[in-house]
Amino acid sequence: MKKSIINVLKIVVPLLLGLYIFWYFWSSFDEVQKDNFIKVFKEADYFWVFVALVIGFISHLSRAIRWKYALKPLGHQPSTFNSYNAIMVGYIANIVVPRMGEASRAGVLKATDNVPFDKGFGSIVAERVIDVICLGIITGTALLFNFEKVFELYEILKEPKKTAESEGGISTLMILGIIATVGLIAFVILLKVKPQIKDKLKEFVKGLKDGFLSILKMKDRVPYIVHTLIIWGCYVGMFWVVFFTTDFTKGLPASAIMIGFVAGTIGFIITQGGIGTYPIMVGSVVTFYRTPELLLESGATGQDVGFGMLVWASQTILIVVLGLVSLALVQKKKKKI
Repeated sequence: MKKSIINVLKIVVPLLLGLYIFWYFWSSFDEVQKDNFIKVFKEADYFWVFVALVIGFISHLSRAIRWKYALKPLGHQPSTFNSYNAIMVGYIANIVVPRMGEASRAGVLKATDNVPFDKGFGSIVAERVIDVICLGIITGTALLFNFEKVFELYEILKEPKKTAESEGGISTLMILGIIATVGLIAFVILLKVKPQIKDKLKEFVKGLKDGFLSILKMKDRVPYIVHTLIIWGCYVGMFWVVFFTTDFTKGLPASAIMIGFVAGTIGFIITQGGIGTYPIMVGSVVTFYRTPELLLESGATGQDVGFGMLVWASQTILIVVLGLVSLALVQKKKKKI
């Protein structure tokens, strides 16, 4: 019973947190801001959204092929089709239950290609190491070319909103600070209540190390790295092209887009599936690069948050649709086995 309650809280709490954060910003918009938010969806050039979806699909397909290279040294060669379906089921599982995607991926491949769960899961852990490194490189590059802008953005975000309707309110950065503090306190308490978690963390770190070394030793490391570059190039690309959908974002510099990509990634980390936080984080960056004084006076504009919501919605809808299709195909295959 206790375990069931904890599992439910893992799903409900991040979801409610994301919805609250979005409601907090939405309630601070006046009617004009709300109209501008909706206007983004009415006037967007959806050709570029379609292009972003195609690029996103390529990234998923490339990830499926890359996974096969990691499984090959372990003595397993699943089909690209089954590998792709397992990945998409994992993505949709992550939306429903945080961190459930990795286990779902390994479980699906166990059912379709009889790949042992521990081996499948281990290869995914190794994959995550490479992805973390790639994200770190992109973040470092974005910060390097935007150091002065990022510092200026920090100074703006730490100031409370100046509008009368938000007097006594809290700033964007303060909200994120509260979330981080609560999460850190919860983690420390968990370590005190369950000391065995420390051992699991040590095992996890060791698994990351072993996974990383296994990739360096694999015979197909060159194509593995090539597909890694394709995957992350597609991630940035599908985010980038959506900026061509509206007149007020198509002229933004590459530096702004890179910082927006990093900010959106942070939004995904803060709440489950980036609900609430992703559009606000991306919208805040867009507002800062367009009219930084507005970010100080009243926060991200309704128009810019609307753009962030457009980016988030296009990515999420793609995952949900492809994930559901893959789930149906996997269930159909299971019945034949």
